[in-house]
Amino acid sequence: MTDQTLISGAPRVKFKWYQVIDPITKLLFILDMTLLSFASMNLLLQAGLILVATLLLLFSKLSSTIFKALGFSLFMICTMLIIQGLFYSRNQTVLFSVLGVSFYKEGLIYATTLGCRVLVIILTSGFFMVTTSISENAAYLELSGLSYKTVYVLMSVCYILPEMMRNMRKIQQAQKVRGTNPQKTLIQKLKSILPVLIPLVIKTLDQSMARSISLQLRGFDNPNRTVRTSQRVYRLSRTLHIGLTGLAILLIGWKIWTMINGL
Repeated sequence: MTDQTLISGAPRVKFKWYQVIDPITKLLFILDMTLLSFASMNLLLQAGLILVATLLLLFSKLSSTIFKALGFSLFMICTMLIIQGLFYSRNQTVLFSVLGVSFYKEGLIYATTLGCRVLVIILTSGFFMVTTSISENAAYLELSGLSYKTVYVLMSVCYILPEMMRNMRKIQQAQKVRGTNPQKTLIQKLKSILPVLIPLVIKTLDQSMARSISLQLRGFDNPNRTVRTSQRVYRLSRTLHIGLTGLAILLIGWKIWTMINGL
């Protein structure tokens, strides 16, 4: 055999389809999907975006963290539906009533649109998180010319939700061990979540700050530091960057034009 990989003894690594897409392309994809979602109030478009993001997750790989993030997001969406359906400032048309409480069409449509946008962000960000590692993201972005501080901010934003979910699980496990808040019903789960929301956010931000200080002490912000190169060969990176960036510019311009013309 004349295969050089067999002669050298180095195994040929086969990458899956999502592993040959560079991190910047994935970030631009998240940006475009988010802009598309925020550019329109059409629920059919929102459903299509959710379907695309869901298919990407199904054909890449699934993670328990994604399911837990979706569960938390759905809980927040249900809360928005109740609040906006009752108290939205533009409510006029009664859609249905439950036990004498009227829910309005305008508020429910508005809350549904907001919920769809949240799901688009969660699903696309989830695709990014499960298909790329933090080390690869950081190395690629730095090799692309971004500064260490910019890379750290981007990575912190993308991974803050899983960090919050891990902290929430730790709090719930501690509550179960102590015998407080058995969480057998939805009301009990709600009572156990609401009091810890503010401490949860503060703890997550404090962990981000501690991680930043630790990286600085290790010299990661040293301008003379040698960045580890990636072993992967990405396909059509430049073409995808140009296309997705152009689409983002068009979406932003179209949104500004519709706002100026009151459409």
